[in-house]
Amino acid sequence: MAESKEEYENSKGIMVSYGCSQLYGQWITGAFGIFVLYFYEVEIGLDTLLVSTAFILYSIWNAINDPLSGYLVERLNMPWQKKWGYKRLPWILLLAVPWLFTYLMIFLVPSAWLSDVAANQWPIFGWYLGSLCLYDTLFTLWNINSTALYPDKFRGLNERRTATGIGTIIGMIGIVLAMVVPPLLVTKGDVHTYRTMAWICVGIGILLFFTMLPGVWEKKSLRDYYARQKELATGVSKEPFFKTMKRVLSNRIYIVKVIFFFGYQAAAALIQASAPYVVTFVLDADPFVLTIILGGMLLGALISIYFWLRFAKKVNDNKKMSLIAGWVMFLTFIPLIFGQFLGFIGWIISMILWGVGLGGQWFMDPPTMGDTLDYLTIRYNKRENSVYYGWNAFIIRLSGVFTAVVFGIVHPLTGFEEGAPTLADLITANPTGWQLAVFGIIIHAAIIPAVLVLVTILIFRKYYTLTPKVVAENKKKLKELGL
Repeated sequence: MAESKEEYENSKGIMVSYGCSQLYGQWITGAFGIFVLYFYEVEIGLDTLLVSTAFILYSIWNAINDPLSGYLVERLNMPWQKKWGYKRLPWILLLAVPWLFTYLMIFLVPSAWLSDVAANQWPIFGWYLGSLCLYDTLFTLWNINSTALYPDKFRGLNERRTATGIGTIIGMIGIVLAMVVPPLLVTKGDVHTYRTMAWICVGIGILLFFTMLPGVWEKKSLRDYYARQKELATGVSKEPFFKTMKRVLSNRIYIVKVIFFFGYQAAAALIQASAPYVVTFVLDADPFVLTIILGGMLLGALISIYFWLRFAKKVNDNKKMSLIAGWVMFLTFIPLIFGQFLGFIGWIISMILWGVGLGGQWFMDPPTMGDTLDYLTIRYNKRENSVYYGWNAFIIRLSGVFTAVVFGIVHPLTGFEEGAPTLADLITANPTGWQLAVFGIIIHAAIIPAVLVLVTILIFRKYYTLTPKVVAENKKKLKELGL
């Protein structure tokens, strides 16, 4: 097929470097997803409802910050773009490293407050909420510009798939590092070790920052492309934010893609946040076991990427491939529902299998999103990647909110006691109902995410209409329109 013989605009080395932006992001967000809820609820002993409320309030800020940031990034004509033509690179350079230190801030709760947690619930809550919001603000601005670069930098169908395959593998390495290294640096019941862990994460993050610079660099041809887009937009009136929001949220294909994206993101966020609880209260094991179990998940994902890449090129249908990956993820949730009976080896095997579905979902998301953005560009006769990635970032954060709400409902209903760092402590605190509390962990680790993935698969299957024929026609139209 002609599409398979296309000439790539970027070398494999540039694809690797661009993939390192995923490594950089996943290194921090992976550790964030594992430890933040657990740190404040279990290690510090902040009331479960306050932990969940902070996440919900942070999500309200999220609802404003992510789409608004995407809108402003696309609309503002920054000085560096006027003078040198760079559109996204300066945002990435200015925000990436400061974002690392906002992650550190989350764990730097003043020691004086920790000496009497019961009397300092509200100050701790305020620190928690403030640090979350600052973390999200810088991450959003960095991530929107990094991800919005993808469809502009990699334009051919196979080039996108190849770049995605490389980036997915490298991003998975970031998650492996995030799930292997930080758990080895913390000690159960010692909050100060979490600070040490966060400092080490910052140091490694700074080193990783340099690996992504060649990949996010905007070469002259890309700057010329942005200049042409700017010329095409000259004289076109700028839409107000709320009119843009209405247009974005009323487009069915985009919303269906976003719902499908939310399903796998929320499921992954739930299992990630549940992992320390599974290790501590289901398996009654030490923190290093968390590294082994999550390592198994990521091993399955990494091994599967090569096969997902080959399979995707053979099938040549991003919708069908996305559905296949979704079904694999759903089916591999089923063994986890019986997690109380799996044992250590059973959990490792089950997580390896689940990782295959995760790898497929992660691999197929960028190409399918690229198809969706191409369709939207033709539909509205303008390319606004930052706007759509802004709403996409909101959905990613919404998956974290979903996690907090699920924890906030399941834990009180099943009798989970905050501030109990071991299974023995949980049994002491709730001697007659601890089994139900442990089953509650299975509910938010497997049952709820499995149902969520199933529902979003069915919605995507019925309402997402970008078939290979439509995608190919859109590619031709984009060339004709100069977009």
